[in-house]
Amino acid sequence: MELSSHEQKFRFEQITIAIILVSGAILSLAQFLYNRSLWLDEAMIALNIINKNGFELLKPLDLKQVAPILFLLSEKLFSILWPDSEYGLRLLPLLCFWGSLYLFYRILTLTFKNPYTIIFSLSLFAFNSALIHYSSEVKQYMFDVLVLICIYYLILKGYKKEENKYYCLGIIGTISIFLSNVAPIILFSAGLYLLYDYLINKKHFKYIAGVYLAWGITFLLYYHYFIHGHPSREIMIIYWSKANAFMPYNPISIEFYTFLLNKFMTIFTSLLSFGKIGLVCFPGLFLTGIATLIIRKRAGILLLFFTPITLHFLLSAFKIYPVDLRLILYCCPVVIIIIAFGFDYITKLIFSKLNIEKFRLLAIFIPFLCIVMFFRAGFPSKQEEIKRSIDYIQQHLVRNDKIYVYYGASNAFKYYSEIHYLKTSVPIVDGNKNRDDSKQYINELKQLRGRNWLLFAHVYCNEESDIVKHLDSLGYQKLKTFTTDGSSAYLYDFGTNIAGR
Repeated sequence: MELSSHEQKFRFEQITIAIILVSGAILSLAQFLYNRSLWLDEAMIALNIINKNGFELLKPLDLKQVAPILFLLSEKLFSILWPDSEYGLRLLPLLCFWGSLYLFYRILTLTFKNPYTIIFSLSLFAFNSALIHYSSEVKQYMFDVLVLICIYYLILKGYKKEENKYYCLGIIGTISIFLSNVAPIILFSAGLYLLYDYLINKKHFKYIAGVYLAWGITFLLYYHYFIHGHPSREIMIIYWSKANAFMPYNPISIEFYTFLLNKFMTIFTSLLSFGKIGLVCFPGLFLTGIATLIIRKRAGILLLFFTPITLHFLLSAFKIYPVDLRLILYCCPVVIIIIAFGFDYITKLIFSKLNIEKFRLLAIFIPFLCIVMFFRAGFPSKQEEIKRSIDYIQQHLVRNDKIYVYYGASNAFKYYSEIHYLKTSVPIVDGNKNRDDSKQYINELKQLRGRNWLLFAHVYCNEESDIVKHLDSLGYQKLKTFTTDGSSAYLYDFGTNIAGR
C-alpha cells in the first residue's frame, strides 16, 4: 500500500530522529571504549573512591576534592563491580548521558510540535562535544545534566492522576540533592515554575507545599552534615577566584560586563561546541527565543528554562557557584531549548510557504552540520594521555632505571600504580612543587644518578620545556624522548658528574 505524502514525511522525520539518537549513543560509547587516561582532577577523585570505604566517603575527601555523596557511593559500587579499571568509574557517567539523551528527546516532543525544531535541538545535544567528553569523565557533571533533565521531564509530562506528578518530583528531587551539587539551583527553578503554575491555576497547593517541604528539609540536613564548615571551601574559593569564575557584584564596573561577555562567549562557543560559528548563530536565536516566549506569554516556560543560568550567575557573585564550562554543563539543555524557540519561530516565518522537500533538506543539513562540527572539535576526546607515556617507559625500561614523576603527574601516576597498570617495581622519585622558584626543579634533578625517566603530565606554564632546556644546557645526556597529548617522557643519564653543573 502506497504511503501518503503526509505519512512519508512523518516516517522520514522519525527515521531522522532515530538516527540522531542512535548516533549520539554510539559516539558516547566510542568515547567510553577509547578509555582515555585520567587527567589530574579525575585521578584525584578516583584515588578517593578506590582507597576509601563507603563511610569514609561521607567525610571530607583527600586531595582537596568535593563531590556529592550519592555520586561517590555510586562510583564506589561500580569500582568494586569493575575493579582496577577506569571503565568501572566511567560507566555511570555514560549511562547518565544515555538517560539524558532520551529524556531530552521526550522533553522536546512535549515542548515543540515542529519535527524540524526537534531534529535541530536533538542534534545540538546528541552531537555536542562537551557532553560527549563528560559522558566519560570520572566527575559528577553528567549527573548534573541528568538531574536537570529528569526534573524538567517530570514537570512537563502528563499524568493520569495529577498528584502523581508531585509524588515523583518530591522523591526524585530529594534524591537529587545527594547526587548533584547544583540540585538546589535546579530545584529552585522547578519550584518557581510550580509556584507560577499554582498562581495561575489555583490547584494542588497542598501537594506543591509538600514538595517544597521535602526538598527544603532534605537540603537543610544535607547542608548541615556535608556542606557547612567544609574544610575545602576556602581553597575552592581561592582557586576559582584566580580562574575568574565569580561574577563581579558591581553592575556599573567594566569588570562586570567583561565577565558577562567572556562567559556568554563560553556558552555559545564551548558549551554548545560550535566554536565561532556558534558565536555567530546562537546569540540571535537565543534572544529570539526569549522574545518569542515573552510575546506568546509563556512566562512559566521562560521561568523554567531561563532561571538556572541566571541564578547560577547571580550566586557566583556571592562565591557560591563558580561559572566554568564543566560547572554549567547542566545548563546546556535549557540553553538549547531557548535557542530552539528562536529557531522554531524563524523557520516558521521563513519556510511557511515552502514545500516539503525543502524541509527535508533542512532536516538532513542540520544533523550533518552538527556532526561535522563535532568531529572538527576532535574525536575521540583526549586530555592528558599519561598511560601512553607509561606504556613507552615500560617498553624501554631496563634494570636499575628510575622514574622521576613531575608533581602535576603524580596523582594520575599514583592511580595507575595502584590499579597495577604500572607493572614494574623500579624506584620512584616524586617531584616537588616549586612554582615560586623554578631553579629548585634543577637542584632536585641534579641529585639524581644513573638513568632516570622524567614523566610529565598536567604541566604548569612552561615548566617542562624550561626543565628540559636547562638539563640539556648542563650537558646531561638525553637518551629518549616521547611526547603525546598532554603528557611526555624523557630518559636522561645523570650518571656522570660534569664540572660546572
